[in-house]
Amino acid sequence: MDAEKNKMQVYKPLITVIFMVIMMFTAMVYYQADPQIPLMFGCLAAGLVAVWMGFSWEKILEGALKGISQSLEAILILLLIGVLVGVWIACGTVPAMIYYGLKMISARYFLPTAMTICVIVAFAIGSWGTIGTVGLAFMGMGAALHISAPVVAGCIVSGSYMGEVISPLSDATNLTAAVVGENVFQIVRRMAKPAAIAFCITMACYFVIGRQYTGGAETQLDSDIGSLLDSIKGQFSISLLELLPMALMAACILLKFPAIPSMFAGILCGLFEALFLQQIDIGEVLNVSYNGFLCQSGNPLVDDLLSAGGMNEMLYSISIIVIAMGFGGIMQHTKQIETLLTPLINRIKSKGSLGLVTVLSCVCMNVILPDQYLGISLPGQMYEKTYADRNIDRSDLAVTLLGGGAVTSPLIPWNTCGIYVMTILSVPAVSYGPFAFYSIILPLTVVVLGYIKKRR
Repeated sequence: MDAEKNKMQVYKPLITVIFMVIMMFTAMVYYQADPQIPLMFGCLAAGLVAVWMGFSWEKILEGALKGISQSLEAILILLLIGVLVGVWIACGTVPAMIYYGLKMISARYFLPTAMTICVIVAFAIGSWGTIGTVGLAFMGMGAALHISAPVVAGCIVSGSYMGEVISPLSDATNLTAAVVGENVFQIVRRMAKPAAIAFCITMACYFVIGRQYTGGAETQLDSDIGSLLDSIKGQFSISLLELLPMALMAACILLKFPAIPSMFAGILCGLFEALFLQQIDIGEVLNVSYNGFLCQSGNPLVDDLLSAGGMNEMLYSISIIVIAMGFGGIMQHTKQIETLLTPLINRIKSKGSLGLVTVLSCVCMNVILPDQYLGISLPGQMYEKTYADRNIDRSDLAVTLLGGGAVTSPLIPWNTCGIYVMTILSVPAVSYGPFAFYSIILPLTVVVLGYIKKRR
């Protein structure tokens, strides 16, 4: 009887999903609006459908609050990340990472080295910041070497989104940690294997493609890089000492320290370096911690690249996470997700097949709810109970969410990530997509490893 009743009510939560799709797609694609307000109306729709299904207001509110409470640790970490990035720029850690990365650039191996540098920079400042700064510079350098613009753009996207999914500082990994209820450092460790495999395959692809681009203005490339290096060196004291906060953070990850104490350790180390190596007074460091660092090197590209960080910068992302988690909490607590998924889940027998379905769900969410946050959070909340019921580790769910939701978002032309890349690099997703090898290979790697692990 319950099964029959459940089947009859499937159309009710479908109304919530369809309304959300229409709202998000219309607002974000047609009107170029931010996702927060459409998400709020999605919460309203989920609440009204829940009332229709017989749930009380108290139950609906309880679900929303429970969903939001899952994200509280991630929100605290994101606030600390804002402080950490601002302090790390002020103390010279991020500038040193970029400085030594740029010195790796080779005209002969432009594509592999450009991707590697994008990984390094995105690890510190995220994918969008990387694409809008060094990514834009690499487009000009690639043109000087007569390399196809879609190839260079694909390389930039690959590196930027790899850096995002392996960094404990990124929005994507911390949102994933909130959704699955796992430590962000544990997720980064579990992500290392598929990320490394996909990186090696991607690098091999760029080595092969790059062999046909051996000509071009190498002198101009050296001049462009030299200008960036001089601007960074003129603004900051650069040495290996500036990399100490980064080394400390890496040690915390390897030693499995909790995320929040590790963030504080990185912040304090950076604070002392800012005071004693960069000669910045304590008042300025405190201001940078909240408002971010404002670089004034005189080089517009360097100024854009290194004007970032601060707790205030994270509030936009946090607002999306809070509303998205509230929506997911309502859907989960009022059994709308369970009603929708039960017919599908009953047909999935193996862990590998569950991983495949999770990755495909993330890709579909990126297509129909065109935002990376929703491509991660909603599938995570949809399948969280299923993974728990089958005694599958939460970090396995996290890997599928990052592999399916985070890296595929820039491949969708109408997704916020795809629109951003096209706007900044002036190359549409349909053109650079086939060359964004990492965004294609990582989801496949995650799925294949899921099946292999099951056999073992």
